Amino acid sequence: MPDRLTITVGPAEADITGTTNQALQAAVDRAAEGSGGVVQVLPGTYEMHDSLHLRSGVAVRGAGAETVLRKMPSVQSALSADLGYGHFDVSLAEPDRFCIGMGVHIQDDTAPGFYGTVATLTWRGGDRFGISRMLNHDYGRARNAVVTSVYPAISGYHLSGAAVENLMIDGNKGENAYLNGCRGGGIFLLQAHDVALRGLVVKNYNGDGISFQQCLRTQIEGCLLEGNAGHGLHPGSGSVAPAILGCRCVGNGADGIFYCLRVSYSLCEGCEITGNGHDGISIGGRDTHHIVRGNRITGNGRHAVYFRPADTAMGAHYNLIEGNGISANCASEGDAEIMIEGETLHVHVMGNRFGSGGRASTAVRVGERCKEIVIVGNGACSGFARAVDARCPQEAISTTMPAEPLPVGPENVPPAGMLHLGAA
Repeated sequence: MPDRLTITVGPAEADITGTTNQALQAAVDRAAEGSGGVVQVLPGTYEMHDSLHLRSGVAVRGAGAETVLRKMPSVQSALSADLGYGHFDVSLAEPDRFCIGMGVHIQDDTAPGFYGTVATLTWRGGDRFGISRMLNHDYGRARNAVVTSVYPAISGYHLSGAAVENLMIDGNKGENAYLNGCRGGGIFLLQAHDVALRGLVVKNYNGDGISFQQCLRTQIEGCLLEGNAGHGLHPGSGSVAPAILGCRCVGNGADGIFYCLRVSYSLCEGCEITGNGHDGISIGGRDTHHIVRGNRITGNGRHAVYFRPADTAMGAHYNLIEGNGISANCASEGDAEIMIEGETLHVHVMGNRFGSGGRASTAVRVGERCKEIVIVGNGACSGFARAVDARCPQEAISTTMPAEPLPVGPENVPPAGMLHLGAA
């Protein structure tokens, strides 16, 4: 095979000269014209007026902390006319605050989460702007509809085989409105498969650090998610077989890692999850078949690991919590390091090391409707009033090694494990 095309972009002495998202995008688009390639982003601070939109087969590589993508301050406007689902334009009460090429988010009081629209402004005519993606909802002035220039610094939609490595994203949190993790983050992926994110720093974003939705086999390795307003990492919406390896989720406003809806067969290993405002790791809503192994989870505002309440149909079943170092969580609320709630089945808590500190009085609490829970081989629980607080029937918990391991992690995805995303 021929060598992959390499294109440099930077302030000077580069194939493409510039320090804005437009220069970065030009390099990525040129690399994508053939069979893919590498975009080498030289040291510098790049002003992001819109996302850098990834392309299939293109790797974006920075120079570590010397390559900074900085989100520009957001502006906002109400609507001058109501907007309809499926249309490709917006009408703004204050159009002069915006310009062609700017990224925007559209929402109203009845359109949270995935019902919001993130797009790029493509043309202007009076108070109207064209947008690159159709509106996901009807948006009305009576429902407080607003258009805001918030967007991911890097995004990937409907692609495969992209990579981003060795750069920093500064979300400029203090000068930006909040963006919900269903539609954004410092990095956001939607139906983007086999994407690798390595050696990245995502800090101070007014939302999640990295959010990926409906994705297959996402690899996140050696990344730092720090000081973001939302979650550090947000795997969600049916994603299958992600691997989160050697990452640090530090001081984010919500959870360190928030497994959202129907995420399955993941591996989270060797990570540091500390000082986040809510739970260290939160699992629920059909989030099944995960391995959480060999992580350090400490000093978070609530539980180290929290299994959210749900009925049997929606429970977080078949999860292995193994070999983690857990201490000093419940800094602001809660009193159990690991909390398993709802009608949750087949959770194995094995070989973890618990240290006392914080507000936690219990190492593991098991709710009254849980079943088939294994708790075995955990160490250093002496600093707790209760090592295990079992509120379920005695027969629902086993304290002996299981006869068979759980069928968990990326290596155990069954043939039908991706059908809900349309993948064979």
